[in-house]
This record gives sequence, structure tokens and C-alpha cells, in this order.
Amino acid sequence: MELIFIVGAVQAFFLPLLIFNKKPRATSDYVLAFWFVLMGLALVAYYQEVLGKASEFPIFLGLTTCIAMLLGPVAYIYVLSITRKDQKLSSLHLLHTIPYIVFTVIVFFKLMVNKGDSVEEDRLMIEDPEIPVFMALGLFRIFLGPVYLILCLVLLKRHNRKIGEQFSYTDKIDLKWLWQVIWVMTIIWVTVVITNILGNFSEVIPMEWGDNLIYIVITAAVFFGGFHGIKQQVIFSAQPREFKEKEPQPGNAQYAKSSLKKDESQEQLKRLLAFMEEEKPYLDGKLSLNQVAGNLKLSPNHLSQVINENLNRNFFDFVNSYRVELVKEKLADPANKKFTILALAYESGFSSKSSFNEVFKKFTEMTPSQYQKQLRIPD
Repeated sequence: MELIFIVGAVQAFFLPLLIFNKKPRATSDYVLAFWFVLMGLALVAYYQEVLGKASEFPIFLGLTTCIAMLLGPVAYIYVLSITRKDQKLSSLHLLHTIPYIVFTVIVFFKLMVNKGDSVEEDRLMIEDPEIPVFMALGLFRIFLGPVYLILCLVLLKRHNRKIGEQFSYTDKIDLKWLWQVIWVMTIIWVTVVITNILGNFSEVIPMEWGDNLIYIVITAAVFFGGFHGIKQQVIFSAQPREFKEKEPQPGNAQYAKSSLKKDESQEQLKRLLAFMEEEKPYLDGKLSLNQVAGNLKLSPNHLSQVINENLNRNFFDFVNSYRVELVKEKLADPANKKFTILALAYESGFSSKSSFNEVFKKFTEMTPSQYQKQLRIPD
């Protein structure tokens, strides 16, 4: 068991080195590296506790007692940074660290003023629920994580809507791996709550069992998050300065204040449809709103307005409708019987099998193979 924790800690400290060698690096990469360092510190501290060597490095008690208060906020800041268009964070985001800083200062102060004869006595003191400030500390450690977990899920759902407006594909930008990491975090916090309840109010689960479960899950998060986080690309490229506009506010009057009026929007729609028919940009599997807007000399926001306002679709559905129609044409052509459905999908602009199957079924209410069977193409 101890080997698992030390291997996890070594991995957690090694991953930031890989991230710093990654090119290009974004703000989100630095946040992710910091998150791994935090989990590494937590694992090292627990490893020492399991081996009974915590007394050799008592400073870890003060540093790591409250470290759980940082894991949730840093995860939230990571999700925020990787899903923002400008890829920037402000100093205000440091406010999320206030609970950790406040309680860590209190812990260090108590350790200096009321220091016991051993590290174990100190640990029992700062975990004593009879002392109000430490009862508050315990509650923050348990329940602060779920709050940030919910905020992460909100950001990821918002991101899914955003990529539908900006991209014609989802491969490597839909952050499915991050959804899975968030669920791992859910397991962590559910484990924390359950083990604290059962450990404090009954003898169903010894506290050390609960702690082991918690840190095993943290170790899993290090390995899984590291594998995918290092490979994660920057999702949103910066818009040209001349195209930076305030985004329309959601609601029924979404485009009421837009400088692009209704009649102009309809004219731009004609240009857009002609461009799609003549140039066939949808054959590019990585086509984005910015690319099409650049070709039409429109701002991305205006192009999004043209599509949403006139066709009641987002950019993702608009582009993929052309791809689906092209696949249907190819499937109906007897000359293409020698090709696989997936090969025809790639030729039509789809960039992944999973995305193709999902989109095709959305537009036709059939799987690609079901659609092919009902065509009854002669040999």
C-alpha cells in the first residue's frame, strides 16, 4: 500500500517537468502542473504518516493539513483557464486560496502556541472537533471540494455549448477526459464524506481505511489526469484584434444590440451558403468558425449570428449537415461500394469515428450501417 502512495507522489512531481517541456504551453498547463504538485505533497505527507515517520518532518503537518482546500479550487481554475477564449486569468482568482491560507495560518499558530510532545499529539489537537475553529476546519476540508466540483461541471457544460458555436468537430477539444477526472474527484469527496461520517460516529470503517481509499483515488487522478492533461491542446485560439467584440447576451433579444441588422444578416447568409457550396470548406476536418469568418471577412460573432438567426443552428450542426449529406451521396453511389463507411466519412470531412456516428445518427435517426442497408444499392 505504501508503495502505491510513493509511486503516485513521484509521478505527481515528475509530471510538471513534462508539462514545462511541452510546446506550446498555455496558462492551463501551469495550473495543471501546480495541481499535480499539490497532490504530490499530499501523497508524500500521507506516506510519511503511514510509515510513522511524520515526526521526522513535522512541517508537513502544518502545510498539508489544509491542502484539501486547494485541490478543488485549483481544479476549478484549471477548467476555467482551459475553457476561456482569451486563456487568461486574473489576480482575483487567487481569492479562491483564502480558506487554505487562513486555516493554514491558524494551524501554524496553534502548533507554535500549544505545541504537544509529539507530532501525533499535534495532529489530534488540530483535528479535535471540540475546538470550534478546528471543527470549522474539518467542515471546510470535507465540503469545500464538492462546491468546486459543481462549479467545474457547470463550466464544462458551458464549454460543450461553446464548442458547438465555434468548431465543426469535437475530437480532443470536448474535454471528455476532464469530465472523467471530475468524476474521479467526485469519488474522492464522496469517500471523504462517507469515511469521516462512518469513522467518527461508528466503527464500520476504521479511519485509516478511509484515508487509504482517499489517497488511492488521488493517486489514480494523478496517473489518469497526467496522461491526458499533458496531451491536451489549446482549444481556443486568440481572435484577431479587429474581430474582438462583446459577445451577445443570451435571451430572446440575443442580437438586438448587434451592429449586424436583420437584412444584412440575410445577405451574409447568401454569401455563406455560396461559399459552402463552391469552396466546400467542410472537407477540412478541423474547420472552425474563425476560419470561415476570415474567408468571408466577417467577425466570428457576426458569422455566428448569421447562422443562429437565420438557420436556428449552431456552427457545429451547420457544417456537419453538409458532411452528412455528402456521406449519404457517397453511400448511394455504387462506385463507392468497395470503400468502408468510415473511409467515406473521412473523405467527407469527419475527423473521428465516434463523432461521425453520433452526428450521422442525429441527422438521420439511423446509424450509418442502418442507412446503408436501407439503400439497397445494386451490385
